[in-house]
Amino acid sequence: MTGLRASDLKRLLDALRDCERVPAGEAFPQLLEVVSSVVPADVVAIKTVNPRGRHFDHHLHPRVEVTSDLENALSRLFFQHPLLGHVREAVGDGGPIRLSDVLSTRAWRGQPLYQEFYRPQGIEHQMMCVLNTYHGTITCLGLNRTGGDFSDTDRELLELAQPYLAAFLRARHATAWLEAALATLDGADGGAHGLVLLGPHSTIKTINRTARMLLAAYFTSPTHEDRALPGELVAWLADRRRLPDPAVPRLTGDYVAERGGRRLTVRLFPHGACGALLLTESSPRPAAPLTARESEVLWLVAHGRTSVQTARTLRISPRTVEKHLANIYTKLGVVSRTEAALHLFGQAGAPSGADTHAPGPGPLAGP
Repeated sequence: MTGLRASDLKRLLDALRDCERVPAGEAFPQLLEVVSSVVPADVVAIKTVNPRGRHFDHHLHPRVEVTSDLENALSRLFFQHPLLGHVREAVGDGGPIRLSDVLSTRAWRGQPLYQEFYRPQGIEHQMMCVLNTYHGTITCLGLNRTGGDFSDTDRELLELAQPYLAAFLRARHATAWLEAALATLDGADGGAHGLVLLGPHSTIKTINRTARMLLAAYFTSPTHEDRALPGELVAWLADRRRLPDPAVPRLTGDYVAERGGRRLTVRLFPHGACGALLLTESSPRPAAPLTARESEVLWLVAHGRTSVQTARTLRISPRTVEKHLANIYTKLGVVSRTEAALHLFGQAGAPSGADTHAPGPGPLAGP
């Protein structure tokens, strides 16, 4: 690192610190902005390339509007890029590489890709590094300049940042995959499956919609909206995780709560200091077909939730809840929430008293 100064390293550390504040949904544009603050460039791009399938896409900072002729030229000529071969060879242990490291200026300007795509935009110099690989797909970072070439200091800074940027990108991809899995679980028919990913000290890191509904239905005043589990589950988890003591009986089974002949089972899947909870309950099967949202509304009001509480759980308006209830009553041939609850659970499971009273949790039970 012969060319680096203290000011260069400070700029790098400040940029990496900014990565931690990037919202999950803005990973690519913000990451590219951070990179351009470390190594100045006219255009920075994240490229996802599958050389075997000859597919690629890219995200640019700043956003550059190009003509359809330029887009067509890039699609046709991209896999002739002189850096792609070096990037494939560099996967796993390679650092950033400049275009000038592998090709003379004269040779580069003779390339069709330069003539038809880069030259009209004034781009003369490039530097690229690999951030991630997955089943033959390479995610790489590309920096483009219209002026002078990238210096050795620029290359060293990007080489220092490379593993941190790669880790940031992996974390954002993992979050996106997790959110997709939770959405898929929410959309599954035929059963109610809730998932809670636990953070430190039995806090809620991530929760899907079905788990939010189950906690609202089976526990009095659950506080999961501020990332805390109901107290009964916190106590159960603490007992599951405490060190064994021969003098004190230890609960090792699932947490089970019962109501009106229906049962909620909470199973812990430990993983280090965190883990996950899987919440399951038999899916209601009304005689008349209800939409997925109508089933959710019926389920909550049958468990004693008011329209306001149901709206808050489902993140819709109370007016929308009332519209869903009207449709439910018509489909089931009933005229009240009590009759709808009787239809769903039978007499033993119908809410008693006012709708504002939520049922308490059942006892702890073994498997």
